[in-house]
Amino acid sequence: LKPCSAMGRKGRKSKKQLEEELLKAAEEQKRHEEKERLLKLEEETVAKHRARLDEELDSKEKVLEAERLDEESSIVTRMKGERKQNLEYEQSKLQDRIIWQKFISCTSRPNVAFENEITTYMTLVREEPSNDMEDAMRKCRDSEEIVGDLMELYCKAREEGDTARQEWCMRYVHEIRQLEIEQIDEATAYLLQYIEKQDTNTHMQVYLSWGQQHDDIKVGFWGHLQSKGFRAKQIDHPKIQITLEMPKSISHQSMGHCIGVRSLYTAYDSVNGKDSSQMSVGGMIRVDLLSIPPFSKKVKGWTIRQVPSLGQELLRLPYPNMDHATTTTAQPCKIEYKVPSHVLVGSTPTISWWDSQEEKWSTEGISDILWEVETRKISFLTARLAAFSITQPRHLDLPYKYWSMRPVGPLLVELKIQAARYELHFLISEDGLRLKGPDEPELHQVMYAPPEEANNPEAGGTGAVQPAPGGHKAPRVRSPATLLKELRDCGLNLMPEDSDAENLRGYTPKCPETQARAYSDLSEIAAFYDIASSVHNKTLPKERALVRVRDNPMYDEFDPLDPDCDTDYTPIMFFTDKACFVQSLERKFSEALAPGHLTHASLYLCFDKVPNPGPNHTEQLSRLEVTCSSARFVEAVRQTMQLTRLLCFV
Repeated sequence: LKPCSAMGRKGRKSKKQLEEELLKAAEEQKRHEEKERLLKLEEETVAKHRARLDEELDSKEKVLEAERLDEESSIVTRMKGERKQNLEYEQSKLQDRIIWQKFISCTSRPNVAFENEITTYMTLVREEPSNDMEDAMRKCRDSEEIVGDLMELYCKAREEGDTARQEWCMRYVHEIRQLEIEQIDEATAYLLQYIEKQDTNTHMQVYLSWGQQHDDIKVGFWGHLQSKGFRAKQIDHPKIQITLEMPKSISHQSMGHCIGVRSLYTAYDSVNGKDSSQMSVGGMIRVDLLSIPPFSKKVKGWTIRQVPSLGQELLRLPYPNMDHATTTTAQPCKIEYKVPSHVLVGSTPTISWWDSQEEKWSTEGISDILWEVETRKISFLTARLAAFSITQPRHLDLPYKYWSMRPVGPLLVELKIQAARYELHFLISEDGLRLKGPDEPELHQVMYAPPEEANNPEAGGTGAVQPAPGGHKAPRVRSPATLLKELRDCGLNLMPEDSDAENLRGYTPKCPETQARAYSDLSEIAAFYDIASSVHNKTLPKERALVRVRDNPMYDEFDPLDPDCDTDYTPIMFFTDKACFVQSLERKFSEALAPGHLTHASLYLCFDKVPNPGPNHTEQLSRLEVTCSSARFVEAVRQTMQLTRLLCFV
């Protein structure tokens, strides 16, 4: 046993040995940490040095870029100035034709370009009593012609981006249309004052209507000339295609009154623009419950008639009447009217009433909406009497899924926009904008026009056109804003505002400077290049926009959505003050500049300063210059892109 114990003691390390090993390991660990620290310090020093060099290089490049853009700005200013002069010259010749057409038409309506003529007209209309509904309707038709002139001026201001002029035009549009309602109210008040002179049926009821079913303004009236004996009643105005069903609770809510019910339909919406989230389509129908004043009396050969006090000539009775003490529950009324043939109506339309206190459209109390496609009649039940309309969100056709533009002939471009509901096809020429599709019956009035209208330059026609299939209609060509406004009247809103982006997730409108630069530059190459949207444009900051272009001198048709054609397109990045070619692809985004390319103050200069110009470079560059012969076409393309906001909602 002793030898074994000796061997065990001999193999055991002493305390001193253990301490030396621990000290050696600590020193090794310290040397390793110091080595790592020095290596990290070296890496940080190298990184800082590289960053400083990159920063100096970037700063140098920015200085060079700023100097280059500053030098090029004078070139761009000169070229854009020449383009403006050419456009003004061409437009002056067209304006001379329009002025001549107006002169030979011998119209007596005021010139809406002069504010004093508008205000004078409105004063004269107000001073002339409207004691006859036919006379009031005539005034309304005359006023709508003036509104048409104002809307033409509004569209021109919209194309030019003149916001102040747009607001001025719309202010007088609203005032004139309010004057129209005043004239109809005045004629209605006179009718009620002398209601006993009207023919009645055996139930002491008066049926009257003014206008035809396709008129823009039409009025129906029913009156019950007894304060008692009212039953649930169907009021039918077949001539104007309006039908009402009034419940018995109407009389209980209007105790002591002889009542009349007026139906007023207008093809326009008199509250347009007040509710920024909703838009009305198909016009507005106002249903008013009116109090018939006491009838005249004959006493000793004298006719005594009660004259209402000022402001009380037309007494509207509320329904339901919250102030009237009655135990009878207000029952719903049924309203039915015919929707104009040019209005696109969905399978499940929404009916709203105008809440004048909240100044917005409301669907409260509306039920049992029925849309008859064949007869184009819409009916609904309502718990109140007010102004009603078919409504839809302003952004219903947004966002655009994609858009593309391609030349199809000399100074002729086809624009395709895949909106949320429809794929729309347009043709852009120097004469303006034309709608080619979709081929919906409701849009035919926008797509085609009688030849005499299409050839009228005052109406924005093209001059000489070819008849459409069928031989009785011709393609309808209008200025971009005019045609897009007509589409909006049909229920297709392709003139979005910045506020519409608030209702669309992930969309931020591009800043005005970037949009203006992109639309102006792209319009100059549209006659020779395909231009298409990019899926990456939406993700870029608002100061930048991305599109793709492809040279197409032979007017060939390519599919911009085909992945195999991705590399055939050249991506262009627009900034607030410059443009450049980048290396981005639809399948992979990159904002790196294309090899050898630099940023420039305009897209034209990007083409001019290509690194390796071809033998036909000068010839290809000359075709991008805007001349008198192409100025109107280029402007039509720019206006169309600007109005449809192609870079903001795709």
